[in-house]
Amino acid sequence: MRLRFRHIRDHLSHHGFARERLEQDRRERTLVAEIRALLPGKLGAHCLDLKIADGRLTLFLDSTAWLTRARFLAGEILTSLKSYHVDAVGFQIRLPEHESSERKTASRRVRLSETAAKHLLEAADHQRDPHLSEALRRLARHGPRATPEGTD
Repeated sequence: MRLRFRHIRDHLSHHGFARERLEQDRRERTLVAEIRALLPGKLGAHCLDLKIADGRLTLFLDSTAWLTRARFLAGEILTSLKSYHVDAVGFQIRLPEHESSERKTASRRVRLSETAAKHLLEAADHQRDPHLSEALRRLARHGPRATPEGTD
């Protein structure tokens, strides 16, 4: 990907504002890499980004498990980053950006078991209220791709 857009970066590097922004971005990536390397244990691999403002370092981690572990290591993190003039450290969760929105949506879809879908369809057949019956049928569609009896 970097090679594909190389001509654009080359073009932008000849313009003042763009050149400054590219250089700032390069410095930030270097800083992130340096600080990740100083983090204890495997914590650096789970640090997606960071921000330093007014002596406070905020680490953006990829899961609550690593956030909890980082809180236990806060003192050690502060000690290892004294040369960066960090007085406090905070932690936040940030989901990895490489997940496609399609994959995120698919993982959130609920799938019912075949038995649960069958019970919902059975309940829908015995409802007097047509709206409730239709709602139960829609819910049953979250089950396996089986067609209800008599609807083929």
